Amino acid sequence: MTTFHAFCLAAPRSGEGKTTLSTALMRALTLRGLRVQGFKCGPDYIDPTFHALATGRPAGNVDTWMMGRSGVRLLWDMQAHDADVAICEGVMGLLDGRGPDSLEGSTLDCARTLGIPLVLVCNVRGMAASLAALVAGFRDHAARWGVRMAGVIANGAGSTRHADLLRRALEREQLPPLLGALPRDNRWTLPERQLGLLPAEEAGCSTGWLDALAEAVEAHVDLDGLLARTCCPRPVAPAPPPAAPSAACPPRRMAVAKDQAFCFYYAANERTLRERGWELIPFSPLTDTALPPDAEALYLGGGYPEVFAERLAVNTAMREAIRDFAARGGEIYAECGGYMYLCSELITTDAGNEERRWPMCGVLDATARMGGRLRSLGYREVSLLTDAPFGLPGHTLRGHEFHWSDIELHHPYAPLYTVRDSRGERTAGVAHGAVRAGYVHLFWGLAQTYADGADDTPAVPDGGPSPEPENAPATDTMSGGQVILLNGPSSAGKTTLARALQTALLRDHGRHSLLLAVDDFLRAASGGQESVLAALAATGLPLIQSFHAAVAAAAQAGGWVIVDHVVGERAHWVEDLFRRLDGVEVLCVQVGCDTGELRQRECRRTDRTPDWPHAARQARHIHAPLTAQVRLDTTRARPEDSAACILSLLFPDGACAPAPKQFRGHP
Repeated sequence: MTTFHAFCLAAPRSGEGKTTLSTALMRALTLRGLRVQGFKCGPDYIDPTFHALATGRPAGNVDTWMMGRSGVRLLWDMQAHDADVAICEGVMGLLDGRGPDSLEGSTLDCARTLGIPLVLVCNVRGMAASLAALVAGFRDHAARWGVRMAGVIANGAGSTRHADLLRRALEREQLPPLLGALPRDNRWTLPERQLGLLPAEEAGCSTGWLDALAEAVEAHVDLDGLLARTCCPRPVAPAPPPAAPSAACPPRRMAVAKDQAFCFYYAANERTLRERGWELIPFSPLTDTALPPDAEALYLGGGYPEVFAERLAVNTAMREAIRDFAARGGEIYAECGGYMYLCSELITTDAGNEERRWPMCGVLDATARMGGRLRSLGYREVSLLTDAPFGLPGHTLRGHEFHWSDIELHHPYAPLYTVRDSRGERTAGVAHGAVRAGYVHLFWGLAQTYADGADDTPAVPDGGPSPEPENAPATDTMSGGQVILLNGPSSAGKTTLARALQTALLRDHGRHSLLLAVDDFLRAASGGQESVLAALAATGLPLIQSFHAAVAAAAQAGGWVIVDHVVGERAHWVEDLFRRLDGVEVLCVQVGCDTGELRQRECRRTDRTPDWPHAARQARHIHAPLTAQVRLDTTRARPEDSAACILSLLFPDGACAPAPKQFRGHP
C-alpha cells in the first residue's frame, strides 16, 4: 500500500485563504493521480462542497465538540483509509473553538486528536520579517499540545522577492520552512454572502477554474516537500455498518429537500439515516411540484430560503403539497432555513430597504423575518422534549446555530427542546403533532460519541512553564545522540512500536539503536516486580533515576536510544529525565489508544498479571503532552505504520538526512 500523507491546514484567523488553498492543494494532488480525501474542521456545510468538487470524493466534517474525539477518529478512518492524502481544512484561527477555556471544536484539537501535523497558511500582504514572530507563536502553542507544524504557506505574496524575504525570515529563526507562496490574484477570490462563502456549485467553480488554481499551486508550492513532511500512519478501515434491511422489510422512503435553497446537510447524518433503514429521496422545493411518491417522512435542511424567497413563493404546488403532507400526519423535521420555509410567510428587505412579504408553506402559524445582522452563532447542546426525529436514538444531541433571521410564533406551540449554550438554558423550536422544527443544526451522524471525550479533552493550560522553541539551536554540549521517547500508559502499544522502530531504523536508515524499557529494567533490578510503583516501593532505591542515567549515558555517547517509559506518570520523573538529557536531541511520542481497546489489551496480557486499574490510572495521568511531543493513536494503526510516521519526522529528506534539531524536548 502507498505511503499515506495527512495534515491540517490552519491559519491565524478566518479570511487568510484556507478554503482557496485547501481546494487548490486537493485539486493539484488529485491531478497528480493521488487519491485525495478532504475534511473540514467544525460545523461548516459550504467548504466541503469545494473539497468534493476538487477531489471527486465526498468530503467530511470533523468536530471534536459535536462528535467527540472517538467520533472524529472513526469518521477519519471511514473516509481516509483508502486515500493517499487527507487534507483537513481548519476552522477560523488555530485555537478558536468552543471557547477560551477549552480546545474542543478547534483546528488544534482536531489535529491533536488525529495525530497529524499542521501547515500554517498566512495572508502575508504588508508583512515580511514579522511572519517569523507569527509562526513562532503558533508553532509554540501547537507544541504545548503535542502537535507539530510541518511548514508554512504564504497567501497573497506580492512578488518572488517578497516570497524570498519570507523564506529567509523563517530560516533565520530556525522555524518550520516556507513551503510555498501563492501570489495575489483576484481570480482566486471566492464570492460570499451573509452565511459565508457561496456553495461551490452556486459560486460557478468550473473544472477550468479548479485546474488553473491547481496549476498556480504546482508553480508556487513545493508539493513534494509538503508530502515529505506530512507522512502519517494510514487509518484503518472500521468494521462495516449493520446490514441493510432485507427485501422482506424494504426501506422507508424519506423526502429530502435538496437544491440551491436547501443544501445544509451533514453527510454523516444522512449515512446514519440510511443505516437505520431510510431511503433518502431528494427533491427540489424550487422546481418540483410534488413530493416524491410514498414518502413517509420529510427532511427540510438549512440553506438560503431568503435568497430564493420569490421562487419558493411562486411554486404554489410544492407549498400546498407540504402543507397537505403535514395535515395528513406525515412526519416533518426542519432545521433553520427549513424551519423558515414551514412558516406562513417570510419577510425580506430589498435593495431599496423596502419590506417584501413572501408566502411560505403555512404548516406553522408563524412569521420568519430576515434581519440585517447576525442573530445567533455558536455551539448548542439540546435535550429533546419529544421523541427524536425519524426514530433516532437518544434525547441529548449537539449541534450548531447560525442565522440572521428571527421567527415570531403566532400560536402557543410546545417547544421542541431545551437549549444549553454559553449564556444558559432556554426552550426553543416547535413540536406540533408530527412536525418538529428548530434553528439548531443537529449532528446525529455518530450519535453520543462525544460523551467519551469529556474526560480526555483538556482545558487550555493556565500558566506553567513556557516551552522552549522547537528549533532551539544546539548547545555546546550537543553530542549527536538521539532519543526517541515513547511515553504512555501500560498496554498502549509502546513495546511493539519500539521493536518496529528498532527494525526500521536499521533496515531503512542503517542506524543501530539501543532499546531501553523501564519495565524490563525494574524487573531485572527488583526481582521481578510487575509495575513501576511496586518496584520502587519494594526496593526503596532510586531506580527511576538509575534508568534515566542509563538512557542519558547511551545518548550522550552518541547512540540512538529508543525509550519505552511511563515518564508522564510523575512530574519529577520528567524533570529528572530532561535534566540528564540536556544537550541531547529528544523526540517525545505520546502513545495512546481508545479506552475500550486499552482495557482489552491489558486484560489479554500474558507477560504479567493483568491489572486494569493500574493501566487506567496511568492513562488518566499520562495525558498532558510534553513539549514538542507527537501523538500516536495505536487503536487501529499497525506498529510498522506508526514507526514510519516517527521516522519521517527524523529523516524528512530521505535516509541520509541527519536527525533534525527541532525536536529537542523540555519538561
